Amino acid sequence: FFVQVTRKMVSFSFACNMMLLSSAITVNALAPSSNVRAAVDRRQMFGIIGSAISGAAVLATVPDEANAIALKVGPASPFTGDFEDPNHPGCLRQVKVVGAPLRADGTRPVNPIIEVTGYDGNGSGKVCTEADRPTRSDLWKVQGKMKSNTVASLDFSSKGGPAGVTGTWDDGIIFPDGNKWTKIPTGTPNRRPKDMTTLKSE
Repeated sequence: FFVQVTRKMVSFSFACNMMLLSSAITVNALAPSSNVRAAVDRRQMFGIIGSAISGAAVLATVPDEANAIALKVGPASPFTGDFEDPNHPGCLRQVKVVGAPLRADGTRPVNPIIEVTGYDGNGSGKVCTEADRPTRSDLWKVQGKMKSNTVASLDFSSKGGPAGVTGTWDDGIIFPDGNKWTKIPTGTPNRRPKDMTTLKSE
């Protein structure tokens, strides 16, 4: 709502300034004295142009309201859920999409946060079993931003991987290396730590 009101106010101000600019140009053309035009209207003209440019700059920085309301969070996002990672069979891969934290001025960034909590097993085979359930300290977590409802950018640098890894939704999460995480509709509670029935976002 704040983004919509702000954008409309800026758009109205910009339109008013452009109308004033048009009026000033018309008056300037009809003024009987060229000396008067040079002495007075030049200052008015520059003032109006400056206001119009400022309004256009502010308008450009206000997020498009369509984008502000289109990005989904929680269960509405296809990324939210538990997944199977073929590179780590049976291991925890839980994804959540949550709203970005509020700024100091009370506004919220347009792009939601995507969080991935995982476990890679305690052996070298990168395979997890029900007998190999992780503890809280075994879990890793990475974050990123949603670029759209079907594209996310993840930062795996905290676990030794690259930053800015793109995950694209196509009936699962597909990564640039071709790996595809497949969603498990029933969830994977048996892959979480025994003392954690759910994993909450921090």
